Amino acid sequence: MQTNYHFSIQRFIILIKYSLRVNKKTVGISLAGISGILFLLLLFFQKMSNFQFWSNQGYIGTFIFFFFSLGALYSSSSFPAFRSKEKSIAYLTLPASTSEKYFFELLTRVIGYIILMPLLFWVIANIEGSIAHYYEPSFINYKFSFKQALIDNPIQGGWKKLAIIQSGLFVFIAAFAGASHFKKSPLVKSLFMFSIIVISYFLYIYLLHKGLNLDNYTVSNHRMLFFKSEKGSIAFFAIVATIINLSLLAIAWFRLKEREV
Repeated sequence: MQTNYHFSIQRFIILIKYSLRVNKKTVGISLAGISGILFLLLLFFQKMSNFQFWSNQGYIGTFIFFFFSLGALYSSSSFPAFRSKEKSIAYLTLPASTSEKYFFELLTRVIGYIILMPLLFWVIANIEGSIAHYYEPSFINYKFSFKQALIDNPIQGGWKKLAIIQSGLFVFIAAFAGASHFKKSPLVKSLFMFSIIVISYFLYIYLLHKGLNLDNYTVSNHRMLFFKSEKGSIAFFAIVATIINLSLLAIAWFRLKEREV
């Protein structure tokens, strides 16, 4: 149908409702499992620190590890119908446009996770902390606060904030793009591909360094990456990271359109 080439709010809402109806048990079991693992993980780390040496920094460290490791796994499970030929045919024949399917996957696998996971962690961390404090009164730093973490670790400068945000988004977007491209073991193959790119880049830098004989070259004014200041290099990195993320999103989009043809 011609309308299937355009984004429709009504069809998109129907797609969300259909997915929730089909996957509600899986979602419920997954949330319960994640909450239980997170509860036990926090309790284990606090026990290892004898409770007395635990602080908000411990919560943040656990959150960062859990957030990105689980996020990479979850984002790499995008487009689950592409894992088999039969499911792919059924998925591609759904009465929804390519843009609706793409945005649905992006919303549920990346955007939704980034918004909801911190909230889930905050709830579980404070519940677990209160229970641990009840049985271990010496555990006084049991409350967790994202606001306090931002106060303790302030980030100055807009470019630096953008660079950190884009670096974090890269983890999810790279896994998301890999899931759209690879049928089997998308996360493993994505990690392998990006590892080759990174190794090739550093090998190129090394050969360039040796070829230009830069061992005896002294960089003046503390330049970084041929920029006059650290701020300039951070701005360059932020822009490059943004372009890479947008490119990966475009790759995932065109890969889905290619499958639709």
